[in-house]
Amino acid sequence: MIALGVGFASRCTENELAAVVMAVLEEVPGLLDAHAGVARLAAPAHKRPAGLLEPVAGRVGLSPVYVTRDQLSAWQPATVTRSRLAEAAVGLPAVAEAAALAAAGPGARLLIPRRTAGPATCALALTDADHWITETP
Repeated sequence: MIALGVGFASRCTENELAAVVMAVLEEVPGLLDAHAGVARLAAPAHKRPAGLLEPVAGRVGLSPVYVTRDQLSAWQPATVTRSRLAEAAVGLPAVAEAAALAAAGPGARLLIPRRTAGPATCALALTDADHWITETP
């Protein structure tokens, strides 16, 4: 199972978010095909009103998932990058990585740490678990 986690500024556009997601997927050719049907695109729940996750997920064939602040907090120790901007904005130093790990579920590990492109970030987590977050807050 793979999960891509994203974080983005309020000024981010759908095209900007899609570009960073596609760039991360291009780093591991064939990975999405190998995990068809069990791939997720996750964002913090507070980003739902932005309306960006669903159309971007649809573009690349991923299922959109929103993760709660508690889920993001729980995965902070497993992240590898820190962002002062994210910490100032949401109080957590790692958003994209934590979202990817939370959506991938128990046993998740980062395959691609946070990548940044303009106002958007994306990370990719992988797990062999057969379960993941399916409900959205």
